Amino acid sequence: NASGTAANPGPIPHHGEMFTRGSWSGYFDGAAFATFVSESGPPDQRDEVFSTNWGTAAVQRNLGSRGLLLLRGRVSLEPFTMSSDGYPQLLQYVSANSGEVVLDRMRAHDVIGEIAADVAFRVAGSSFINLYVAPVGDPALGALPFAQRASSREFAEAPFSYDVAETPHDSTSVVTLGWGSRFAKVEASVFHDAVTTGRHTSIDNGDIDSRSVRLTVTPTARTSFQLSRGELGDAELAMTTASASYGTDRIAGTLLWTRREVAAGTDFDAMSIDARYFTPRNTVMLRVETVDRPRDLFSDLPPSAAPETTAHFTIGYIFDFLTGGSYRAGAGVNLDYHTQTHELSEERYGHKPQSVYLFARIRTN
Repeated sequence: NASGTAANPGPIPHHGEMFTRGSWSGYFDGAAFATFVSESGPPDQRDEVFSTNWGTAAVQRNLGSRGLLLLRGRVSLEPFTMSSDGYPQLLQYVSANSGEVVLDRMRAHDVIGEIAADVAFRVAGSSFINLYVAPVGDPALGALPFAQRASSREFAEAPFSYDVAETPHDSTSVVTLGWGSRFAKVEASVFHDAVTTGRHTSIDNGDIDSRSVRLTVTPTARTSFQLSRGELGDAELAMTTASASYGTDRIAGTLLWTRREVAAGTDFDAMSIDARYFTPRNTVMLRVETVDRPRDLFSDLPPSAAPETTAHFTIGYIFDFLTGGSYRAGAGVNLDYHTQTHELSEERYGHKPQSVYLFARIRTN
């Protein structure tokens, strides 16, 4: 499992540094991007340097002949490696429901992304039950977070669908109970729909106020489908999501759809495709997204209850000049291209707002 109780499908290379100590085995996995971003379009263009990064470590051991204990933690230094208001990302939006409003920037991840224990017990030859408990963790809701998703993990920037699809992954007081077999897994979670504000160094330890269920089907080793539903914050918000993922030793791809119900009759949808093709030294990435936003957020359109849909394309490439040993290092680029921009506020965004991200990346090998 890469986050919570979700896993990447197929023989996708696991980048963790593995180790064994007696009856315990484990790994450390992480990545850091040193990025320079340059914008074009807005009258006040921004050039800025920042770093997105994360690291995770896990250990596990058998419990008798049928049991397994997994302990895992994930951290990020992003609150200390970028500005207090995040890094520039034109047409990005994080709503007040996810903490504090962020516009045309992306906020840092919390310092602590996961502290979790997962206990599994094999009840038959190919079926098991498991209990996942996390003071900070990932409930059974949605696909993997973008930074741990094999098809998305090499991007230096967050997806534009972040506010709709990604924010529940850093919840608190998470308890998940599941049953799984070779072809399917059913899970139910209760948790606190935590929000992150300020410097993102504290933990929102509220009462349990949310619940979710998820069905994951794996008809083959290389394919995975999930359907999940969650009620967030004492049912004030609701989230429905479905995804299909595919992975081989060279290709990873995910199709993800998410709907956020923020008020009676007001829904925000996000659809994304992210894909990655990799060889020992070369990685090519593609991300295509359509996202519903408040109608007057970026444009000169009058306010309306109906959302406005924005479309975004991100392409990327990384060349790894260091591939041996415990780490791999390379340099790359992400290019953001936005369509349906004729209704944007020209005073704020100019004729054609675009961004270029140049970065160096180091990760475990």
